Amino acid sequence: MYPPNPTGALSVSDFPAASSALKLAVEYVNENQLVPNVTLEYIENTTTALAFLDLIQHECYQASHGVVAIMGPILSSQVKATSSVSTGLSLPQIAPEATDPTLGNAQQYPQLVRISWPDSVLSKAFFDLLEHFSWDQMSIFVSNDDYGTHGFMEFQKIAGQNGWRIHTIQSFDPTEDATDIQVHEQLKAIKGTGTSMLKRARIIVLHCLASYAAEILRVASTMDMTGAGWAWVVSDGITGLDLFEVNNGTVAVPEYLRGLVGPIPPSTNGGHSEGFMAKWRAADPAVYPGAGLLDIGPYTARWADAVLALAQALRNLQEDGVTVTPQPLDCGCDGSDSQPWTDGPTMLHYLKQVQTDGVTGYIHFDSVGARVDAQYNIVNLKSNGWQKVGTWNLSAGLNINPDADVKFMGGSAQVKPYVSDLSNRTLRVVTIAADGFVLISDVDKNGNNVTRNDRFQGFCMDLFSWLSTELGFKYEYYEVEDGQYGIYNSQTGQWNGMIGDVLNGKADIALAPLSITSERQTVGDFTLPYYDNGIAFAMKKSESKTSNTWGFISPFQGELWATILLTALAVGLFQGVANFATKDIDPEGDASEDKAEARETGFWEAVWQSFVALVQLGPEFLPRSLSGRVSAFFWGIGILVAISTYTANLAAFLTIRNVDNSISSAEDLLGQTEISYGTISTYATWVSFKTTTSEPYQSLAATMQAKAESVLVKNLWDGLDKMRQGKYALFTDSAELDYHASRQPCDLQTIGRLFWQTGYGMFLPKNSKYTVEFNKVIVAAKERGVFDDLDTKW
Repeated sequence: MYPPNPTGALSVSDFPAASSALKLAVEYVNENQLVPNVTLEYIENTTTALAFLDLIQHECYQASHGVVAIMGPILSSQVKATSSVSTGLSLPQIAPEATDPTLGNAQQYPQLVRISWPDSVLSKAFFDLLEHFSWDQMSIFVSNDDYGTHGFMEFQKIAGQNGWRIHTIQSFDPTEDATDIQVHEQLKAIKGTGTSMLKRARIIVLHCLASYAAEILRVASTMDMTGAGWAWVVSDGITGLDLFEVNNGTVAVPEYLRGLVGPIPPSTNGGHSEGFMAKWRAADPAVYPGAGLLDIGPYTARWADAVLALAQALRNLQEDGVTVTPQPLDCGCDGSDSQPWTDGPTMLHYLKQVQTDGVTGYIHFDSVGARVDAQYNIVNLKSNGWQKVGTWNLSAGLNINPDADVKFMGGSAQVKPYVSDLSNRTLRVVTIAADGFVLISDVDKNGNNVTRNDRFQGFCMDLFSWLSTELGFKYEYYEVEDGQYGIYNSQTGQWNGMIGDVLNGKADIALAPLSITSERQTVGDFTLPYYDNGIAFAMKKSESKTSNTWGFISPFQGELWATILLTALAVGLFQGVANFATKDIDPEGDASEDKAEARETGFWEAVWQSFVALVQLGPEFLPRSLSGRVSAFFWGIGILVAISTYTANLAAFLTIRNVDNSISSAEDLLGQTEISYGTISTYATWVSFKTTTSEPYQSLAATMQAKAESVLVKNLWDGLDKMRQGKYALFTDSAELDYHASRQPCDLQTIGRLFWQTGYGMFLPKNSKYTVEFNKVIVAAKERGVFDDLDTKW
């Protein structure tokens, strides 16, 4: 038999279940001879959570009794306080529950082996969970200690990299008695978060221990922060510890706690879970406080993992024939020099090399003593306790069960990341008829009479309906009385149209294809553009020519046709004379054949052959004389060129005969007087023309001003009619021109490039508290393709 190997344990009186798990695990190891011929013993000292000096003194006491490792304490701050002793004495320290990411600094904490995964890993699980529910705005509430402040640094970094908005980070000071914490002011700040922008964050990330969380949520319930519409995402310090009472197996979850969601480490996923849990359930709670229950908390179970990891390290030492000799160690508290444990580095090395089954899962560490292969369950707190709804691990990420019925605070199935004051408002919306964008009618497509909002249809209405769903407001439409968009009258100092209605308080917002201009922005606020727009001009398409039976001769002028015919006649006469003059010549000496050929190729046959060649029929004879053959050759080349030119000109003529290329830009309009041009006097376009200093638009404006009575129109319909009468170009919004040019009778065309590109926006009063909210959802609509769908529809 080998001598007993004692281990020191630093526990906290607030967590008796951890102490029970340690004791039962030591018994389990000894009963099952997991370290052959070795009896594992422990020395335990208990103190309160914030008594750091007591913890250090207890650790020195245990070291003086020759322990091979220190287990605990529980909190990260406690581990940091005691690690200086472990480092000075070269005494391995196993931290079952500490999750502070800074504990991974091997230079500062060289003796530390951690059984729990660090909060930097938990932060990644948190991010995936929040992203799954499309929550990109939140408030964070943490305990003002190492566990709370360091735990979510990685989460804040990831959120910032992804453009998430953290409205506020609040903290509280831990106390010995959790019910003594002061959190009312912090909760008040969270509840009022975003009031400057009227966005009240409804997603709260809570990172602290369960005892504090219970008190925080109790206070929050008195402030109406735990009902429907709120979501509390809690860390494993809450999901993994006792948050509510369990009496005789009966769960008692207060109403204000139901709906919490968060990650929790697995508690019984390891090879020793069945054997250890049988011992845990059979334990007498009077002897082992917290035991005797059906389940064990994941962090409580990690104390058993710590014992199993130490047992495996001792077994490996034994199998390798390596001996470590425990020795009493002196912390030097009396002023004497402390001496490190000579076998400490060997013990630490074997601890880090452990690979074994545990209670919570498989146990193995990286080179700095951090447990690897992190995994969490995602749980949702219901009336019957925590319910598993998904899983997360480093390699596969988040997986929410397809049939998971996740319910948030107040039983809500869905929570928006923030709630606006708009959700309590009914907006009065002024609009104006504009084809495609706003259609106003007292009857629907089936001929039924409609009233109120049902009278309004179109791109703008569908968009506003989508916005209202996102922001939660209601609305009432009405048509502007004077039928104007909004122009400033310098004589009266007043705005008319929709702009005037908003400025006078008659309407809360103007919704229409309303151009964003600097003049309008001086008196009110525009949202971000919801439709890209600019200024263009359009004209009537050139008239199609009347069908002409003789249109096929159009590619050549009459003089050219006459020249071709006369040339054909001349060539035919020449060849006829040449053929006639040489009819008696018989170079081959065959008179009978020559006479027969002469009869076939007389004078008029040669003339006929010259004309037939124009339609590319093959020759019926070859001229006998050299001069005739030379003339036939060059006539053939001439015909080939003429036919090729005719074919090309005919194709081009038929393609472009209906297109008028005389005007292709605004500059072209200035250089002519045949076509007049103007704009709509009640539109912002005319204001822009009158105030511009850039060419050619300043010159165009001067011409329009000089002929204002004949070229300026009162509305779009007058402009469309004037274009269709011909010899008139209308400057106005490109969106409206494109719409009408694409509709029957398709007799209009937009010309040239856009200029003064801005867009259409919604108009609100100056410094409106709702502008930012509308802007955010407009951006979201663009990202989700809402505008593309509406553009296709309308």
